[in-house]
Amino acid sequence: MKKVAILGHFAFGMEKANGQTVKTKIVGAELAREYGDEQVECFDTMGGWRFLCRLPGVLYSMLKRHECVVLLPAYKAVCIIMPLIVLMNQMFHRRIFYVVIGGRLSLLLHKFPWLKGVLKKVTRIYPETQLMAKELRAKGMENVTVMPNCKPLKIIEETQLPALPSPPYRLCTFSRVLEEKGIADAVNAVRECNRMIGKKMFVLHIYGQIEEPDWFENLMGGQPEEIQYKGVVPFSESVKVLSDYFALVFPTYYRGEAFAGTLIDALAAGLPVIASDWHANGELVDEGETGMLFPVRSVDALIGVLVDVAGHPEKIQRMRRGCLQRATEYQPNIAMRPLFDDIGDDE
Repeated sequence: MKKVAILGHFAFGMEKANGQTVKTKIVGAELAREYGDEQVECFDTMGGWRFLCRLPGVLYSMLKRHECVVLLPAYKAVCIIMPLIVLMNQMFHRRIFYVVIGGRLSLLLHKFPWLKGVLKKVTRIYPETQLMAKELRAKGMENVTVMPNCKPLKIIEETQLPALPSPPYRLCTFSRVLEEKGIADAVNAVRECNRMIGKKMFVLHIYGQIEEPDWFENLMGGQPEEIQYKGVVPFSESVKVLSDYFALVFPTYYRGEAFAGTLIDALAAGLPVIASDWHANGELVDEGETGMLFPVRSVDALIGVLVDVAGHPEKIQRMRRGCLQRATEYQPNIAMRPLFDDIGDDE
């Protein structure tokens, strides 16, 4: 049985809800489930510069004692961890698997062209989307296999889908709370839509970790009662909370967006998504089947979508079943199969 090492931001002993930590913990747990706890060893990158001082020793230990090494470096750490482990691996000849987090790897390669040569020496790279895979292959990297983001969520049963609600329709955002996630666009669209219709047709609840407190405080100052911040939802409660809403609003223009985990939460909850057509959102939101897309940073277009579904709420109701059908693709035992197969390959 092969021994597997995994390096990433596990944040052991802390409650972290960001996408990087969540994905790292999921990959670690699924590898342990697939190969057994005794065969998988997890190494935590938490600690900033203090960890970097220990990094050479950590990588040496991983390579010496494990046949396969799985890496989930943060964006800023890729240029440090990847060259170092590739260099050290000349002594050990281990198989190295790079699981990409987020959507900025192509930008990093543009900024640091030398990194392309380093990544070509990795056994396999797993971007989250077809869009990123295409970009990497265009740069000459053939060691690329798409492995979508995933979460071990309990998908609700079709019989649990809520009945068609009456106004006001409850919308939510469910992401980190920062400007580039389009939170202000969602707030402005709901306010203007209600003003145009002449009554409180929608309410908006904002969930997530606040990462720009001053900006958010200014945004929320003087907002009507139909716009509310509802805090952070534990990972295990996401589907239960989201299943009570009419639709998820996801107007992101965050430059590091790849396959947002919030979309998986929504699918498992049977919750259609109203999303900006940003980066790979079009791969994940099937127009008219699991949600609707609108042009990036167009509040007017978002208002148009909201006005449309306010007049035809049955559209949202029909999409709920499509969400549940699509959600099964992003269960970890299915989505992570490419990594499991490659680790099990004896080549």
